[in-house]
Amino acid sequence: MYKIVNGIEKIDKEDLVLVTEDGRKRGRVRKIKMRQCVKDIGNYSFPYGTVEKWNALNNEVVTAQTVHNFKEKVDKWRHGDRTL
Repeated sequence: MYKIVNGIEKIDKEDLVLVTEDGRKRGRVRKIKMRQCVKDIGNYSFPYGTVEKWNALNNEVVTAQTVHNFKEKVDKWRHGDRTL
């Protein structure tokens, strides 16, 4: 999801999720929302499984400068360092 949100992966993120950049979502940046899906198959798609997990990450993690830095921060976050 990091690569999609930051435009590293060459797919149209607008087809998958809606990304907010303004920080008005309870002080969060790069929060994502699922697009409405008319078919039940959307409930089993990649975005559906990752939106909640992505939005649980703090700003420090989602605004990482590189993929490597993002992975390091996610690992720290997973292992209890929720303050970063």
